[in-house]
Amino acid sequence: MTAYDVEAWHDLFVMTGGAAAALAGLIFVAVSLNHEAILEIAALPALAARTLSILIGLVLLSLVCLAPGQSRVLLGAEVLGIGVALAAIVLTTTIRNIGGADQAQWRVSLIALAIIGSLPAVVAGASLLADVGGGLYWLLVQGITGIIVAVYYGWILLIEIRR
Repeated sequence: MTAYDVEAWHDLFVMTGGAAAALAGLIFVAVSLNHEAILEIAALPALAARTLSILIGLVLLSLVCLAPGQSRVLLGAEVLGIGVALAAIVLTTTIRNIGGADQAQWRVSLIALAIIGSLPAVVAGASLLADVGGGLYWLLVQGITGIIVAVYYGWILLIEIRR
């Protein structure tokens, strides 16, 4: 079945890993260019860390999915481990900064972005281990949402910070 056959997803993981690595490099440049302004606003260093964590998480997920000859169970354990670490970093840095959000809708959006930017990888790992529930399609969700969230955060770190 395609949802659990990692070989069928090879090209997607090559593309996702390469795109995420390129975006991570651009975020490093954005942070370098704006480091003084980022350090002046308490929530922004954590935002930069979340952004890089999501992108590096995508690179690592792509890496383990491209490793040849792994069993579904081993791949599921690797994906679950990366997913749990990613979710822990993203959710922890979000929760630490949630108090700085003035309005309830900002708090909700910060938590929602943290969830959609990190939890699909956890679901993917659990699904691969259980051999039910969508398998690698959850990594497709992780790739799409992770890139969207990271680009949004990158826009804040590069453009919105200068307003």
